[in-house]
Amino acid sequence: MSQDQLITYVKNIVPINDIETELFISCFEEVNVKKRQFIVQPNFTNRHRTFVVTGAFRTYAVTNDGQEHTLQFAIENWWVSDFNSYIYQRPATLFIVALEDSTILQIEYSKEQELKKATISLKHFSE
Repeated sequence: MSQDQLITYVKNIVPINDIETELFISCFEEVNVKKRQFIVQPNFTNRHRTFVVTGAFRTYAVTNDGQEHTLQFAIENWWVSDFNSYIYQRPATLFIVALEDSTILQIEYSKEQELKKATISLKHFSE
């Protein structure tokens, strides 16, 4: 299951209990992406933080003279996003395209904000 992959990734970084795990994973939606499909494009606000379950993505920028500059490749068990667009909820400046058919888990910006508030509440409740 793709959610198990994300849970394993997170638990390797921070300890979380079963309640936190369920709350965390419930905020993500699984999406299948076709090769050459864009998940982020300039001038559209990036509304999701994306975890790559399977597949690969390329993040790149295009200069005014039309030259492409690759900034990142994201493969399995990695995050990909136009982070400035996502964090500040402003129009993106980058392209993110699938290099092959892929499966991703995405969390919406608003759900992430709710999750952060809920996690803080859980910490206070358990103390």
